[in-house]
Amino acid sequence: MGKLHHTVRKAAVKSYGPLHEEGKSADEIKTAIAADEKGFDADQINEIYEAIVNPGPKEGDSPSYSVVSEFRDIDDFDKVHKPGDDVSHFDKDRIAVLLDRGHIELAD
Repeated sequence: MGKLHHTVRKAAVKSYGPLHEEGKSADEIKTAIAADEKGFDADQINEIYEAIVNPGPKEGDSPSYSVVSEFRDIDDFDKVHKPGDDVSHFDKDRIAVLLDRGHIELAD
């Protein structure tokens, strides 16, 4: 079936997340997900389970990054990112490269 839409994954996590909080085993949680009427396949069950045990940052908890040294956009070379610009929307790999090169920093 493929990767789940984020809203389907979020709904499944909301439904089955409490099982993890109750101390159920991975097998018990995956069995409950497999019994769902949506008929999740094995990859989707694992995707849901991973989202339950590794929820990631919550909205508003994401770190904020700002430009400290001007640089050009990787996709549009005519676009210049200037000091003070917020680049928190960049993917994590791009942020890592820009941090390493000293172009951005973690904002306060």
